[in-house]
Amino acid sequence: MNVPGQKDNFTPEMRILVASLLSMVVILAWAKYFGPKPSIQPPQANRPAQNAPATSGPTSVSSSATAASQAPTVAAAPTPAPANVPRRSDSQERTITIENNLYRVEFSNQGAVVKSWKLKKYFDDQKPKEEKGEKPKCKDGSEPQQYGSERGCVLDLVHQQASQQTGGWPFGVILDDEQLQNAANGGLYQASTSASTLSAPADLEFTWSDGHLEVTKRFHFDHSYVVRAETSVKLNGSPIKAGLAWLGGFGDLTVQNPAPIETVTTYRGREDHELSAQET
Repeated sequence: MNVPGQKDNFTPEMRILVASLLSMVVILAWAKYFGPKPSIQPPQANRPAQNAPATSGPTSVSSSATAASQAPTVAAAPTPAPANVPRRSDSQERTITIENNLYRVEFSNQGAVVKSWKLKKYFDDQKPKEEKGEKPKCKDGSEPQQYGSERGCVLDLVHQQASQQTGGWPFGVILDDEQLQNAANGGLYQASTSASTLSAPADLEFTWSDGHLEVTKRFHFDHSYVVRAETSVKLNGSPIKAGLAWLGGFGDLTVQNPAPIETVTTYRGREDHELSAQET
């Protein structure tokens, strides 16, 4: 502001310079008291300085490689070794028969499967062949049996021809891996008994292992037609999903139209399978 009668000594250039200086003062003051604070770095552990003499280019590259080799590395997780599973098998094939007044079941220890399952109180539809001078014979070569007032060929629930052609027999093991399945169904199992014939009620167990695959089958026969079957399969000591299947056909295959004549009921439990033939 100029005093009346006094000449203004500030030229326009001077005023610009003064305004610039004042602006710088304001900016510096604001930055000091109101500006963002710089982040504080956490203190680092003191490390002893490694003084190395100055070397030429190739030597520096070698030092860098040495430092990289001394850096900590993450060790790879060790692969678990397969469990040491002992081999278990029989030396030869043998047949074990379980029998009572209702049925006669023949097991083979090769695959621990059923080769014949005859119901003594039921006849099939085939007529015994009569040859001159010979007694009548059934298709399997056995003689007709007498039950009550009837005489005929005992019903066998196993289709021999179909099983031989397909290679599948009742109570064969079913696995996701076909190669393991074939090995399990072709092995010579060790039976829990040395007897060739057992009278029901009875228990029978088969075990087999090739050093990696382990298979166990357990069967319980009582006084009725109900049979309890259990199986457990392990691969390198760890359980795997498995099941038992009645392969090769089931029922009287000599009947022309078997559907309305016979009924088969299957009971499934959590740990076992029960099979029973219902009387109709």
